[in-house]
Amino acid sequence: MRKLSNCLAGLFVLATLFSCQSKKQDQTPTLPVALENRIIRQNKGTDCDKQPDSLRTDCAMIDFSVPKVKGTGDQSVLGKNLTAWSDKFLIHLLTWSDYNEPGKEPFTVDAAINRFHAIHDAAKGSVSSGMFKALCINNEWLNDGAYLTMSLDGYSFSGGNRALEVTALATFDAKTGKQLTWDDLVKNKSALLPIADQMVRQTRAEAFGDGFEFDKREPLALPASFGLTTEGVVFHYQSDEIYGLGGSTEFTVPFSVLGANLKVLPPAPLPADSASDATAGIYQVQGNDLIIPPFEIEVNSSAAADKTLSKRKETIIVSAMFWGYSKDPNDKARSEDGSISILNKEIELSGNQRLARFEGLKFDRKLLDKMEDPDLMLLINIYSGRKSTDDNLLEAGILEMKAGEFGNKRFVLPCKLISEPAWKNASGYPDACYALPEAGAAAGQKLSFVVDCSEKGAMQFAGRPVKNYDELMSILRPLLAGMLKKGIKAENLPGITTQGCMSGNSSTISDYYDEMKDKLTGKAKPADLGSTAPKTTTPKIVLAAKSVPVAKPARVPTVTLKQNGSMFVNNTEVADLDGLRKVLQAALLKESVIPDKLALKTVGQTGMGMRGEMNTIIAESIAGAKWVRKKNALAALNTAVGKKLGTTTQLEVVSYQTSGNFACINAKPKLADGRPVDYRQTAYAADYAAGKIIDNAVVGLLQYDKGAWKLLTYSIGVGKAPADVWAKKYGAPKGVFGGAGVKSK
Repeated sequence: MRKLSNCLAGLFVLATLFSCQSKKQDQTPTLPVALENRIIRQNKGTDCDKQPDSLRTDCAMIDFSVPKVKGTGDQSVLGKNLTAWSDKFLIHLLTWSDYNEPGKEPFTVDAAINRFHAIHDAAKGSVSSGMFKALCINNEWLNDGAYLTMSLDGYSFSGGNRALEVTALATFDAKTGKQLTWDDLVKNKSALLPIADQMVRQTRAEAFGDGFEFDKREPLALPASFGLTTEGVVFHYQSDEIYGLGGSTEFTVPFSVLGANLKVLPPAPLPADSASDATAGIYQVQGNDLIIPPFEIEVNSSAAADKTLSKRKETIIVSAMFWGYSKDPNDKARSEDGSISILNKEIELSGNQRLARFEGLKFDRKLLDKMEDPDLMLLINIYSGRKSTDDNLLEAGILEMKAGEFGNKRFVLPCKLISEPAWKNASGYPDACYALPEAGAAAGQKLSFVVDCSEKGAMQFAGRPVKNYDELMSILRPLLAGMLKKGIKAENLPGITTQGCMSGNSSTISDYYDEMKDKLTGKAKPADLGSTAPKTTTPKIVLAAKSVPVAKPARVPTVTLKQNGSMFVNNTEVADLDGLRKVLQAALLKESVIPDKLALKTVGQTGMGMRGEMNTIIAESIAGAKWVRKKNALAALNTAVGKKLGTTTQLEVVSYQTSGNFACINAKPKLADGRPVDYRQTAYAADYAAGKIIDNAVVGLLQYDKGAWKLLTYSIGVGKAPADVWAKKYGAPKGVFGGAGVKSK
C-alpha cells in the first residue's frame, strides 16, 4: 500500500466547505475480488538474450503484467471492464510515439504489439534499435469486496529522443463492475478544486524546495487517474496534466476532508490488530494474503562453471526459503530450533540465464500471528539442476537476511564448481548489493550499490557490517574494476545510495565512492585494473534486467510539422502558434539542460512560411525557458544569501554562466530597498572587521536536478569561485566558472 501523503496542513480548514456529517460503514462482510495476473511477453529480434542492453542491436522487448478476474470471472461485467481499462493503457503504452491520428489508433493489444514491432523493424540499424522496450506492472490499492482499486505503472521506449513513464489509477464497484467516475464519487466536483490546488502546491513544494512556483496560466482540473483507499481518495496527476511542472504528482485526500460531499461509503479501515499494521512498509496487502516485496538474485558464475554447465546442458537452481520463529512452543510445525517454514520458491535458470527475479510471492497473513517477529527471514541457496548427474556441481555464496532488508534490491552471489579452488576472499560478502529502479524507470536509470546505516551510524553492505569507509571501498573497488574489464562503460557503472544514514555520513560515502570511481575510470590504465582484485574472484556482473534499461536516449523535445499543417511537440498536438509556444516552453523547462538550438522536423511537403514562423517560435521558446531557468537559479541563491545575512536581499547579477546542468552566479547583494549591505550588522561583522570581506559580492554554484535548482555551495564576500576545488568536489565542469572562477592556492 502506498503511504498517505504527509502534506495535509490546512486542508481541514477546507473541510468546512462540507458538512461534518459522518457516514455509517456497512459492516456486512464481503469477500475480496479474486485476481490473477495476465502476463504478455512478446520479444522480437535476434539478440534479445544478450546482456547488457548496450550489446543489443536488434531487440524489441514487451513484458506486461496486468490484473484480471480469476478464472471465468473475467467474463463478468467487472472482468470485462477491468480488462478494457488495462488494454487501453497497454495500447497507449505501445503506440504513444506513433503520432496516431484520431480514430486510427489500434483497437486491440495484439494490433498495438504488431505496430510496436513494425516501428522497431523500421528502425533497425539505428543506435537505439536494440533497446525498444514496453514494460508494465500492476499494484493493488484496495480490494475489500465493495471496491477494487488498481494501478498500472508503465514504461515505453520506441526510439526517438525520450521515453514514456506513465501511471494509471482506477476504482471499480466490485458488485456492479462499473469503473467509478468523479461524478460517482462526489456530489460537487468544483468543490474539490481548491483542495486539489492546495495539495498540489504543498506536494510540489516539498519536491522542488526553494524556488518552487506554481504556474497558473492554465486552470487546474481534476486528474484523470484517481482511486479509493482505506485512507481517502488518491489523486494522481500525470506530468502533462499540470502546466509548467515536470514529473507526476500524487497525494491522498482523507475522507474527513471530503465530508458529506462524498457519495460513496468510505471503505472500512483495516483492524488495528491486522497483520498489515504490524508489517507496514514490508508487505503489500492483497485480501487475506501478504505480498512479499520483489527482489533479484544474480548468479556470478566462474568461467569454468559456465563451460561445464553448457557442456552438460545443466541448469542452475536459485532457491528462496522464507521462515521465522514460532511463538508457540507446542506448534507442530516448529523445527528443533523453533523455526517455521513459511514459503519456498525455486527458479530454474537455463542456458546463459543468470538472473532470477522473485516477485508476486504471497502467503496467508494469519501465519504472521504465529511469528515472534513479523519481519520474515530469507535464505538463498544456489545449486545445479542435477540434469546430468545426481550430484550437485556448484558451490555458491549463501544469502540470509530479513524481508525489510532484501525488498527491491538485487544481490549478486558468487558461484563456482565444487572442484575449483576456494575463493581467496573469505570475507563472506555477497559480491554486490544493488537497489532496483522501480518498474517503468526512465531509460538509463542504473542500479545503485546500497549501504545501510544503523541509528548509531554503523554501516552495512549486503547485510554484513563494514568497519569504515576504506573497508567499504575495498569491497566495491574490485567490483567496479571487474565491470570495466568486461567492457562496461564508465557512465553505466552503478551509483551508490544510502539507507538510514545521516546526511554527513551519506555525503562522505558518496565522496569516497566518487573519488574511487574517478581513479578507476580516469587515471588507472585498463591493464592495471586487474591488480585491485584477486584473479579468482573478478566478478562476472551483468547489469541488464527486464525492468532496468541501461542506455539513456537523449531527451530533447521534438517539434514536428506535418504536410496537413498539424503541429506536434513530442506526441502532443497543438492547435496554433500560441499553443506551440506555451507547450514547447513547458517541455523545455522539464529538461535538465535547455538546448541552444532545436531542429524542426517536417513530414511530407510543408510551406516555407509556416516553417519560418515555427522556427521563430522555437527560438523564442528556448530564450524564454532559459530566462525562467536563470530567474529561478537567482532566486535560489538569493534565498540562501538573505537567510545567511539575516535580512531580505536582492542580487544584482554580474555574471551568469552555465555548462550542462550546472550554473555559476557572480552577483552583488543589496538590501530590498537597493541600499548596499552593511556587513557590520550581519553575522559577517567579525570577518568584515578583520578585512576578510574583500568584495561586496557573492558567488554560488548550482545544479539543476529533478525539476529544480539545487544550491551546491556559495561564498559571501568574494567575487571569484575556487574553480578547481568546486569542480573536483561537486563534479562541475570547469567551463561553468568562466570569469567567476580562480584556481585555489
